Amino acid sequence: MHARTVLAGACAGLLTLTLAACGGSGSSTSDATSTPAASTASASASAPALTLVDGWAKSTDSMPAGSMSMTGVFGTLTNATDKDIQVTGGMSPAGSMVETHETVKNASGTMQMQKDLDGFTVPAGGTFVLAPGANHLMVMGLTQELKVGSEVTLTLDTDSGPVEVTASVRAFPGAQESYVPTPSPSQ
Repeated sequence: MHARTVLAGACAGLLTLTLAACGGSGSSTSDATSTPAASTASASASAPALTLVDGWAKSTDSMPAGSMSMTGVFGTLTNATDKDIQVTGGMSPAGSMVETHETVKNASGTMQMQKDLDGFTVPAGGTFVLAPGANHLMVMGLTQELKVGSEVTLTLDTDSGPVEVTASVRAFPGAQESYVPTPSPSQ
């Protein structure tokens, strides 16, 4: 009987050591596998939902004298989320406000730019192109010159919260569009 008790005690001790070793190893393996996943989740959470790819702004150097009150910002808005993002305007240290502008035909049939009252929808997982002579962002009421080679920062108003983007300033003599006054909300 005594031998059985000693043998049972030894087996219990061995079993305890084995389980502890498995538990410790399981914890390490579990921690090692959850750490990269947690890091990936953190990186995804910190990645911006909306970016401006190849963003650029028209320099004030390329503008006719006396027209330095606004400038266009172009590039491709890219939505990395699984839901549409609505851009409705914004602000910039370079001007008094940022508006979304669209191209429309006027009464005489020529194309002109005006504020897009609804803003731009950047589709889930998709893009929205901003181009001269087409839809673009407009920095209004410029408070500083935008020199070739510098950068301009914009904070866009979106239905997902503010998004900061940066655009390089380039010379661009084209796209001397005409603009219609901003329509009143009743129109």
